[in-house]
Amino acid sequence: MSRQPEWPVMFRTHGVTNPRVSAFSIKDGFPKFMEDNNVQLGTLLILERVDNDFLHVTIYRRPDETAPVLTPPPSPQTDLRPHFRKTLRACHVRVSKSTRLDIPTAFWRSLAWERFDGPWYTLEGPLHTVLVKSAVYCSAKQTFCFVTKGWVDFVAMNRLNLGDTLVFTLVGVAEFNVATV
Repeated sequence: MSRQPEWPVMFRTHGVTNPRVSAFSIKDGFPKFMEDNNVQLGTLLILERVDNDFLHVTIYRRPDETAPVLTPPPSPQTDLRPHFRKTLRACHVRVSKSTRLDIPTAFWRSLAWERFDGPWYTLEGPLHTVLVKSAVYCSAKQTFCFVTKGWVDFVAMNRLNLGDTLVFTLVGVAEFNVATV
């Protein structure tokens, strides 16, 4: 993976005992990051802790309502079959028994969450095919679907890295074709 740009940032909590509640940046790293990445009002930033020294930032921008929407013609290979796109974060690629991939809500809702409650799926990757287990976690407020057992092996055997974008296309009852974009 190519070296990503870095912006030194220091945060200090403000008047609270829980640092998740309120923090502000000191020094000029964060304003420089916002300027360099054209972060505007309404832009969503997801900060993920990589380790004690680094954060991974994912930027989600609001669509420009004045810009024309150009959509490519649908591809009969992928657009007609259920699929989802996922960019790998640190929690998806670390080597650990608890490493898992969260399945996007819109995708599993379109197929019914029960379909992901325990069955095994075949993931056909760019280099190797691996059998993985799916799981569902239900709380009082939310439901999550994951790919669990076998996911770490799939990542390693297909040489996937932090930041890789994958397209998962359902090609059978329990089989996904996984392609890197």
